[in-house]
Amino acid sequence: MFWTGVWFVVNMFFVASVIVYLFMRRAYAMAEQQGADVGRMKVLKARCKWTGISAILLFCGMAASFVTNMAVNG
Repeated sequence: MFWTGVWFVVNMFFVASVIVYLFMRRAYAMAEQQGADVGRMKVLKARCKWTGISAILLFCGMAASFVTNMAVNG
């Protein structure tokens, strides 16, 4: 049951990070469309990049914990 709990928690963080990434991407696209200044665009692009990277890492963790859970619990 331990790995089921680990998978569930990592899965929740993964889903939350994907949602945050989508909001960051939307903020970046809206700022680009509205002609925001260069400094603001750099900040938004960096935030979007780092939330995307965290989503990818959490996906890898989620997949690994799922595979481990299936190996341990059948």
